[in-house]
Amino acid sequence: MPIFEYQCKNCGAVNEFIIFGSDEHPGCKTCRSTDLVKLMSAHSTVGSSASLPDSVGGCCGSPNSCGAPGSCCGG
Repeated sequence: MPIFEYQCKNCGAVNEFIIFGSDEHPGCKTCRSTDLVKLMSAHSTVGSSASLPDSVGGCCGSPNSCGAPGSCCGG
């Protein structure tokens, strides 16, 4: 099921909604406003970078960077 993020133009809160059809109009969970803007969200993938060749790079674009101290994706 797709989960979409919306930011409320009224109070600035970011809300997540499962939207089943285009006729649904979500409301802010904080202030109940329906004046929302859809945000671009990064998708999540499941897998291991260990199966990728070193030339492909890690999740930060640098080879073998995943999980290293100070990396953007330290796990």
